[in-house]
Amino acid sequence: MDAETLQRAIALVQAWRDPALPGLVFLIALAVTGGGAIAFVVFHIVGVPYVALQLPFVVSGALGGAALVTAGAMLAAVLAERRDRAIACAEMREVVDELCAIVHLVSQRRQ
Repeated sequence: MDAETLQRAIALVQAWRDPALPGLVFLIALAVTGGGAIAFVVFHIVGVPYVALQLPFVVSGALGGAALVTAGAMLAAVLAERRDRAIACAEMREVVDELCAIVHLVSQRRQ
């Protein structure tokens, strides 16, 4: 196994163990379900010539599907933002810890 394959495998395992993965999968499934609802409505109203007969499908399916797609996309964006913010805080914590260690070493050297 070469180094590139090993790094890809490690990245895949890290992505699989990411705590945000189940939420992201759920939100993607929510958006896909909404898209399926919209497609279902479109296929059912194609052959109906009267708007009055199309309206129940549009109200129940298309609007609900659009709401699911919108909710899934918005919540996925919020989840990604929270994950990015948590990563940034962890990196900042590491920087502060390193800076404290440097200050401690400098203060010991002066004594």
